[in-house]
Amino acid sequence: MSGTKRAASPPASSSKHARPDLSPPRPQSLHAWLHPETPPPLMTHSPPLHESTSTFLSFSISFVAPSHITTDAALTKEARRMVRELNVVGHVGEEIVEGEHGAFTEGAGKITNSKGKERAREPDHRMWAVRTLVLKDGRDGTKGEDDYQLLEASYDDGEKFGGERVLKIQREERAVDVLTICCRWYGGDMIGPIRFQHIGLTAKTSIQALSKLSTLRDLRLILEGLDADIEALRASINPPTTSAGASARDKAAQGGKYDEIQDTVKLERLIAAREKTKTALEARVGWATIDQARTEGATG
Repeated sequence: MSGTKRAASPPASSSKHARPDLSPPRPQSLHAWLHPETPPPLMTHSPPLHESTSTFLSFSISFVAPSHITTDAALTKEARRMVRELNVVGHVGEEIVEGEHGAFTEGAGKITNSKGKERAREPDHRMWAVRTLVLKDGRDGTKGEDDYQLLEASYDDGEKFGGERVLKIQREERAVDVLTICCRWYGGDMIGPIRFQHIGLTAKTSIQALSKLSTLRDLRLILEGLDADIEALRASINPPTTSAGASARDKAAQGGKYDEIQDTVKLERLIAAREKTKTALEARVGWATIDQARTEGATG
């Protein structure tokens, strides 16, 4: 053990510092190739947290269990596959070596590639935990929540009790349908029990960031759905010309137009405004239908 240890860098204390994953796409895995219709999961990661010659960073990934998973063993197998396929260095390699802190202070966390350029090496540990709701064996979901069960699994990957700490944080955060992976790069100096604090903090940060990202996605989808409903109601009141109608439908069907809005409160306000507009338009459509029926009755 080294006799001199560098003080820990300031840890991230809030999920606002966590990041959605915007890394360039990695080569397609075999699983993705075999299941092209499956959309990529949401993923976030915490900032790196450095302590002495160790570096910690956690990912949280949305986890939708395939229908065949009804047991802990099946869940563990699927989680292991996802953890194995996670391209840690591809996603955060440049970020964790920046400033040369923690495991990267003296190059212990780096390797040299075939072109002679240094890059981050793979983490020494990928401790993880997953919690998800799945159908009970023999159930089909038609009887409501009684058809479902909560399954949990965790793995230390050589960091004793590490997976249990990640699972503890998931439970505290009430995270469901989430896989959290805490990566540790070890540079040689033992840091003792404080490692569990770092595992927990980075895991919590990534989980909270994933929760916000999921909320943003859901609010945007609701808003886009309301836009489509409003456009359809307006068209039923004042039928547009063929070209104008097609243009309006195409505009309403465009996804991603609210992606720039990162404020959940603003999205909720927009939803409330759209709901009022929809309600007013539905009332107009209702009166128009009544008027039409009266007109047809009078002429009949």
